[in-house]
Amino acid sequence: MDDLREVIALALLNDDRKAGGWPEVKSRETIPNSEGYPRNADAALAAIKQAGFVVVPAEPTEAMISAGLPIADLDSGHPEDIYRAMLEVSNAPT
Repeated sequence: MDDLREVIALALLNDDRKAGGWPEVKSRETIPNSEGYPRNADAALAAIKQAGFVVVPAEPTEAMISAGLPIADLDSGHPEDIYRAMLEVSNAPT
């Protein structure tokens, strides 16, 4: 998976380019003066975190599954505990 920060930065760059009538780009490194977009991506990720959300992969990683399994195997394993264990190892942007 691509670095989420870079994915967001490229999406912001392409949104601005589309508004200006410019063609879409596949890498922001090919465009001069695109250095502000990672900062904007960081601001978006910080706002998401401040609102109490995290961004995780659509499909759990092996690490996430491994973290949740021991808790799920317990008779007293609560879904919230499994969820939190999986989030801790998800590499969610901070």
